[in-house]
Amino acid sequence: MLKTLVVYSGKYNTTEEVAKTISLITGPSRYCTVDNFKEEYRDFDFVVLGAPIYEEKVDPAMVEFVKENSTWLAKKAVAAYCTCLDTNGGLRELNNLAFDYQINFLTLKALGGRLILDKLDSEDKVAIEEFLELVKLPHQDMDFYNEEEVIKFALKLKELKEELLSKLDDEKLLVMVEEFINSHNTCCLATCHNGTVRSTPIEYNYRNKNLYLLSEGGEKFSNLLLNENVSVSIYDSFKGMNSLAGMQITGKATIIAETSEEYEEVIEMKGLNLESLKRLPVNINLIKIQVDRIEFLFSKFKEMNADTRQIVNY
Repeated sequence: MLKTLVVYSGKYNTTEEVAKTISLITGPSRYCTVDNFKEEYRDFDFVVLGAPIYEEKVDPAMVEFVKENSTWLAKKAVAAYCTCLDTNGGLRELNNLAFDYQINFLTLKALGGRLILDKLDSEDKVAIEEFLELVKLPHQDMDFYNEEEVIKFALKLKELKEELLSKLDDEKLLVMVEEFINSHNTCCLATCHNGTVRSTPIEYNYRNKNLYLLSEGGEKFSNLLLNENVSVSIYDSFKGMNSLAGMQITGKATIIAETSEEYEEVIEMKGLNLESLKRLPVNINLIKIQVDRIEFLFSKFKEMNADTRQIVNY
């Protein structure tokens, strides 16, 4: 699997907070400061650089790091972010950094930062007071940090990382995906709405890129009626890192009417008798999940000179 390295600088924790969030979402990953960078980290596949803006410039510690490592960074897939009070100015300084050291960043992002005056050392306090006076801003604490914005950026980085995967032929991958789905019959269905989350082990059948699940009812339907977006996991028991086999499926769920032709076809496909179902004392509900995306982690992909994680978008 591709590995992410997040290297950051800064005195006052905000860039570190962003680095930790990015590391969590883009994993497998490692985060470190510029001072704790090790030579072996150059083997990581995707590198994200993060720094604060001090006195309208990228933190000198990060500038020095890029200068010293520009040769190998230029050969890597690299992204960068900064934390700052002026995001327009921050983005300008990131672009200057890219130009000065000829780094072709996949994406650049200026994120809102924090200014807590009591936490500044004496030198920084003098500098920031002069800056606030210059731009005519009040001498007070400011907090422009937005966790949701940081998470969205991290998800974008994850998408960029996925584009780096060594991929199998689409047709061959689809065959292997469907073989895996059809070789199992039980999944975990995850549904949610607002603060209500439900995960349900349930039997399924697969046909024409759809999953079909029968259910007598339950709390999951309170979520399904309000939110059609679902996630499904199908997997083998864990036997070691060299035999991983599991997938995460995202899709949209609908409840199929018992009077519909599709309901009858699925009941027949399952080998059940429709008339017998109708005589049961309770309703048997049919959930249809239209598959949108499959993330398949399969150790055997290594034998095919491909990444162990493959993605299918329907």
